[in-house]
Amino acid sequence: APVSLTDWLFAVYAVGVAAALVWYAVSYTRLRALLRRGREAGEDVRAAVDAVAEKYGLKACRTVAVPGLKSAFVCGIIRPVLAVPEGEAPDGKIILHELLHLKHLDALQNVFWCVLRALHWCNPFMQYAFDRVGNDMESLCDQRVLERLEGEERREYGGILLEMANGSYARAPGTSSISNGAKN
Repeated sequence: APVSLTDWLFAVYAVGVAAALVWYAVSYTRLRALLRRGREAGEDVRAAVDAVAEKYGLKACRTVAVPGLKSAFVCGIIRPVLAVPEGEAPDGKIILHELLHLKHLDALQNVFWCVLRALHWCNPFMQYAFDRVGNDMESLCDQRVLERLEGEERREYGGILLEMANGSYARAPGTSSISNGAKN
């Protein structure tokens, strides 16, 4: 049992770290449960994903259509899943964005940053820094997409980003998303 003030402070810190890690684990588990309720994407979506993967030399992953999603994202590290909104075929540029997240293991990086975020739960400066890291990861992925697109496709991709800027999308451990939010 803690006997000194520093012992008590360490105990509070350790409980905070454990609580943050549990919260991230529960968030990820709930997201995976949501993805399990989705169904395999239709042939048109699957063909679009395969076409983008082949065109840009990227590896495709399992694709599921989930009702109620606002944006496509990749979830998972070992068995990644590309989640797309049900009832609509995502634009090829959005698929490219998510496949680039997959190629560069951004979901794994996200887990790493979540662990560090949990270790620094009591430091608001570090929380701000981790938010910046997440935004930079999205911006880097956007840059990678723009490097592969040409001409009018770049302008169209910019339009997609501006359309998504009005929304707010939560980040979950082990995921990626094309949207960075309006502020960013």
